[in-house]
Amino acid sequence: MSSKRSQNPALPVLDDAYRLASVKDTEESTRDLAARLATTELRRASHPGRVTWDAVDQADPVPAPPTVVDGDGDLWLRDRSTGTWTMPEFDPKTFPARCGEVLTWNELACEYGPLTALANDRHIGGGGRRR
Repeated sequence: MSSKRSQNPALPVLDDAYRLASVKDTEESTRDLAARLATTELRRASHPGRVTWDAVDQADPVPAPPTVVDGDGDLWLRDRSTGTWTMPEFDPKTFPARCGEVLTWNELACEYGPLTALANDRHIGGGGRRR
């Protein structure tokens, strides 16, 4: 996926974590998970006012945020009536086909986490883990 840093210029993304020595030194088979966990911690440290859920936070947050930013910095919107998530800027030429599908919170968190509420959604998502 591509990074939409212009939308969230200071929000750390997976690419940032992959450059960390602690992630580079991880076995290749666990590097992706290490990068996701590192991104979660970077986001929580740099944006303590935002709620960030890691890839293993699989339970729907209550209340659910209307929008989240995934690990690559891409925006996802929640459909209030179904509780499912879509990527509004999906372009099949740029993103994997899976990004064009309607996903549950569990699928979104597992496949594209960590997920972070937008700055104007700070009061949302109290059910997610926050450190």
